[in-house]
Amino acid sequence: MDESARATNPCEGEHERKIPGLVDPAVGLSDIAIARREQILDAAETIIAGHGIQELSLKKIEDLAGMSRGQLTYYFPTKESILLSVYDRMLRRMIREARLADGPKPMTGRAWEFVQHGLKKHLEPPWPTPAARDLLSLLFTFLAQMGHREDYRKRLSQWYSEWRSFIAADVAGSIPEPHATSPRVIASLIQALFHGLDVQLMMDPEAFDREEMFGAVVKLLAPLFGQTVGLPDPAPGPAGNEG
Repeated sequence: MDESARATNPCEGEHERKIPGLVDPAVGLSDIAIARREQILDAAETIIAGHGIQELSLKKIEDLAGMSRGQLTYYFPTKESILLSVYDRMLRRMIREARLADGPKPMTGRAWEFVQHGLKKHLEPPWPTPAARDLLSLLFTFLAQMGHREDYRKRLSQWYSEWRSFIAADVAGSIPEPHATSPRVIASLIQALFHGLDVQLMMDPEAFDREEMFGAVVKLLAPLFGQTVGLPDPAPGPAGNEG
């Protein structure tokens, strides 16, 4: 067979590119500046993990990082800017770990397998992990203050929009045309499902049977990906109802 005639995957190789909106803000800085920023973010994460977001303060970060207020505010002028940077760094770390882990990768024409793999991971104990809990706690903090913090709203809006675009591109490259449902709507639904399940499990790890939930979500999403999932046989009706 002529190799030039071989069908190509429009997403082939795309999984190597950077996620829009998650470019490390430290890129381009000097080694000293990068080290200082990391020192500050390490201290902030340690305080959040050990005592909660409500205990985070510039004074505690200064003490733990071993630097003056002037040094701290040179890199991060406010506590809020530190929180946003911590959130970005946590996201980048989780995505990097997901990409290095075994299993299907995004942007390789295997969106359906990737979604199932990610869903399975999210529904396995001990999820949410401590790192995931810290990330969700930060997200809830931002959401609670969005009414009077436009910087929080814009940053979250930008990240979620760009992440939706990334998922939608993966879906579009994995499902043959025509799409019964637009890839962006499918991406929004995937985001909503993952977030909703994470919130429930964070509040109550026993909120639902995880295996049963996995099966239910797979059945819900499968038709959107052009997949057929076998449904269980209907339960028999009450005895004596024949005829």
